Amino acid sequence: MILSDLINDEEIDKKSIDPDKWCSCINDALTKERYLYSIRKVGFYDIEILEEKLYMGGDNIQGRQITSLVIKAVKA
Repeated sequence: MILSDLINDEEIDKKSIDPDKWCSCINDALTKERYLYSIRKVGFYDIEILEEKLYMGGDNIQGRQITSLVIKAVKA
């Protein structure tokens, strides 16, 4: 499987989620560690990050950084 998704550089408090940003995958994005853990937990292995680049950062998202990942993983 190869997938592309957004990750957050930090976990955020659910009370501070902006519904508009949540719907655009900005506020509820997982951290990189949680994302990779979730993929492993459902049985994928040989996980390889093919691309990682800054997608968004700064004051418009409360100082956090959102990163775009392209990941390759295998599941038998």
